[in-house]
Amino acid sequence: MGNYLMRKGVASNNSQDETICNRRKANIKFEDLPEDVQCTILSKLPLKEVVRTSVLSSEWRYLWVNCPNLCFDSAEISGHKRCMKKFIDNVNVVLHKCHGDVVEALKVKFGFHTTLADHVNSWISFAASSRLKVVAFDLEPIDGWFRDDRYIFPFELLNNESISCLQSIQLSFVSLKPPFQFGGFPNLRKLDLSMVHVTRKDLEDTLSSCCNIEWLSLDRCHLRDELKVDTPLFHLHHLRILRCEFTKIQFHAVNLDTFVYIGDLRPIVLNHSRKLNDVSISLCKAIFQHAVAALLNSLPSMKHLTFHVLFLRIEMQELSNNPNKFSHLRNLQLFMNIHLKDADKILFLVSFLRATPLIETLEVDFNSAGLGFVDVGPTRQNLERYEYSHLKSACITGYVGARGQVEFILHVVENAPALDVLTVYTTTRELHEHAAAQVAKCQKHSPTLKICIV
Repeated sequence: MGNYLMRKGVASNNSQDETICNRRKANIKFEDLPEDVQCTILSKLPLKEVVRTSVLSSEWRYLWVNCPNLCFDSAEISGHKRCMKKFIDNVNVVLHKCHGDVVEALKVKFGFHTTLADHVNSWISFAASSRLKVVAFDLEPIDGWFRDDRYIFPFELLNNESISCLQSIQLSFVSLKPPFQFGGFPNLRKLDLSMVHVTRKDLEDTLSSCCNIEWLSLDRCHLRDELKVDTPLFHLHHLRILRCEFTKIQFHAVNLDTFVYIGDLRPIVLNHSRKLNDVSISLCKAIFQHAVAALLNSLPSMKHLTFHVLFLRIEMQELSNNPNKFSHLRNLQLFMNIHLKDADKILFLVSFLRATPLIETLEVDFNSAGLGFVDVGPTRQNLERYEYSHLKSACITGYVGARGQVEFILHVVENAPALDVLTVYTTTRELHEHAAAQVAKCQKHSPTLKICIV
């Protein structure tokens, strides 16, 4: 590999073309390119590869100091103290030689111990003095998650100028204790907190002061209390709450587009979020009808929903007379883990559909391996008639021939006059033949319906 950037010309018999081609091969060295162009090229490479370029030419020895994105990950080294010291020394050397006015992002991931706090403080100081836009510190303790001590984020090392420059912060396994009357991060666009120790008041105050935040993720941040952010976050588009021990969640985000939640069934208040597009809800355990009623009260405006319950129970009744509807919902994905004791209640899953007057696409994944050909439960004739006039596509996976599945499928087909495609996925020839025979019993269906048994 040479230390020149070359561009191949197009072969031609014309001497003028050859001259132009030769000019394109002029001795333009990489280091002769404008600094912003160098930074753009170097930013496409991992830091390790950028540093390796220093051995290609003596003139390239310190080109890597112009790398705008600094990423350090100790995952490949062992936990031996000597290896950890080498990692820390490498980070310190790179930060010492790098140009602060060029660097935009600093990301560090390594096993933390309280004896290493001074090193992390120096790296935070570099980020502050360099007015970085992106800061990420993943400091999982060397001794494992069971340790309660966390690195205390040093707010005192930040000044107003460095705070105003920050646009993205990712922190894992740290403790946040912002100073009294902390003004927040006025230009922060993205905040990702994982396994962070913080009080309810400090978290609410911090989030309320991030007036320009667009993307927020909280993962295993246990308040064991409610999280209530009443200050309008007009720019918040993406919100993720993952495995956090909150008793209630409330945000004022009128432009929220995406909401992801994993955890226990808790009150979620997003009443101002009328533009919700994609919602994904994964619950550890819940009674189906109770979970749907909670969603009706908290997220009535969503357009696309993915709903998963790991340990699901179903009551032998439809939803209570709830006047609310998912009046904007178009696409629904249900991942249902059906227990054998609820095999006779599968048909009552249609109560969800009755709250979706404009549904167009339905996907149901039955995780019900133990329900093969179980012949229990009511028939669709026991249900009041309801028409899904906008439903065009239905897809069923995990078919095992249980009566509840059959009745659910036939109910949907017979009450969807605009249904174009029904797809049923099976796993054996016997189930394939069974599904085909059962669907053939359909009393009426859309004249354009195409049935696919896979």
